[in-house]
Order: sequence, then structure tokens, then C-alpha cells
Amino acid sequence: MLNEVIDKFMPRKSYIIAIGKPEKDSFFSFGLTHTKLAIAIFILIGSLTTISYLLSQSVHRLYTNYKLIHVKNENNLLKQSIASMEVKIDNLSSTLNNLQERNNQIRITAGLSLPDITYGVGGPESSMMTNRINPPELQNVKLNLENLENRINMLLYSTRDLEETISSKILEISHFPSIRPVKGGWYSSGFGQRIDPFTGETEDHPGLDISIKPESEVFASAAGTVKAVNTKVIKNKGYGKYILIDHGYGYETLYAHLSKIYVNEGQKVKRGDLIGLTGNTGKSTAPHLHYGVFVNGEPKNPFNFILN
Repeated sequence: MLNEVIDKFMPRKSYIIAIGKPEKDSFFSFGLTHTKLAIAIFILIGSLTTISYLLSQSVHRLYTNYKLIHVKNENNLLKQSIASMEVKIDNLSSTLNNLQERNNQIRITAGLSLPDITYGVGGPESSMMTNRINPPELQNVKLNLENLENRINMLLYSTRDLEETISSKILEISHFPSIRPVKGGWYSSGFGQRIDPFTGETEDHPGLDISIKPESEVFASAAGTVKAVNTKVIKNKGYGKYILIDHGYGYETLYAHLSKIYVNEGQKVKRGDLIGLTGNTGKSTAPHLHYGVFVNGEPKNPFNFILN
């Protein structure tokens, strides 16, 4: 078979190869038949092929080793990054704990209930994630980040709820009759039973009498809407000139025996607004201000509301 292939591509000839130095007339020669030459060529080709394969394998091993070293370096960098992220997550978690504690303290101070916080973590992973093998360090970082995100969302919700509640409380406080309606003077008659100065009989006195010089300024004790204004005066009867303010939340205040009124029915007022001047109108023995506080229509002791 080999001879047939050789005969097809190479004619049957003999070759003489001479090696030497012509100037010295010295030669070394040997003869080759076409069969031997063909075998030598095949051996040469086989040797080159083997050498090429071995070189290719060596290069492949070198490249594989290089990739392994590169991957190891990347893994080391990744581990360092993960460690740094874990430190940052711990710091953020500590900050969140402090914020949540302050949030709870504010709620307790404001008389509010503490939020029912349950931190949910996880959920089904995507198909892309389940097809990979995640290192434990990455899984821990992922879970910690999910936990941190849930805590942030719950704290934001709690804070918004707290802001709304406190805003409502602030609004209610602004409508709470908490300041003294006049500057100066003294309490000449308290809340509750007293002797009527006109009849000498015992009566219920639904407010405070503050003796003060006439034409003293009278201020609204809280924000509200002027519910009623009376300018008609019957001597020695009733409250004379008075102002009734509805503060909302069930609170109302009465300012009576005035000499002048500076507000109108339906007018909005703020705490500290000037609304009139003291006088001696109506059933009154001397210049003073009758100040009354009502809660849901019931008279209450104004002393329990005045804070300044």
C-alpha cells in the first residue's frame, strides 16, 4: 500500500547525496531510493506534528495557569470588597438602630404606641440566580442588604406616621387654651362656688375673674374661630360685652365684661392675637376680665389650662 502511494506521487528514481568540500576534493556521499526518501519525509512530518502538538499543550497549560492565577487574584480582591461591604453594612445597621431608638423615644414622649416592626427577608430567587453557585460570603451580604433595605423602609414608614401624628398634635396644641389672656392684674375670684357680690348668696362661678385696670389688652389664649360676639350691654346683668372663641377639639373660651371688641364673628384668630380691651360692662362691680374655659360645653377651671 505504501509503495503504491509512493509510486503515485514520486517516480521510481535513485538519489545520490554528496557532502564535502570541493576545494579539498573531499566528499562523502550516500544513495537514497525513492522509498527511503518518502519514509524520511513522513518521519519528518510526523515529528513536526508531534512537536507542534506538544508546543500547543504547553501553551495551553501556561494560559490555564495564568487564568487560575488571575482568578485567584480576583477572588482575593472580591473577598476584600465583601469584607469592606460587611463593615459598611454593620455601620449602617448601627446607625439604623440609633434612629429607631430615637423614633421610639419620641413616640413614648408623645404618648404614641410603638410600631409593630417585623423585618421580612428574602423571597424566591430569579432563575438566573438559581443557576449559579453563590459563595457563602455573597449570600450573607445579599441577606444583610435585604434586611437593611426592609429596616430602612419600615423606619421611613414609621417616621412618616410619626410626622403626621406630631403635626396633628402640634395643630391640636396650637388650639389648646394655654396662655393667660391678660398681662398683669390679680385673681379676684376663682372657679367654683363663691358668694355672689350682688346677692350675697352662694353661686357657681364658671370661670376666673382677673382684676385689672380698664382698657388693658385682652389676647386670645389659643388659635380658633370667633363663635360669638356680644356688644349689647344691660347694666348689672349678664357678661356685658364678650367674645366666645371656638378652638376646635371641644375647647371654647369666653372673655367677658369688655370695654372694646376688635374681632368679628367667624374671624380666625391665633394664640396671642389682640381681641379686645378689659372693661366693667354687664354684671360687674369693678373693671376686670371674666375668663372661662369650656370642654365639650362643660365649664372647666381655667387654672388647669394656663401654662405661662
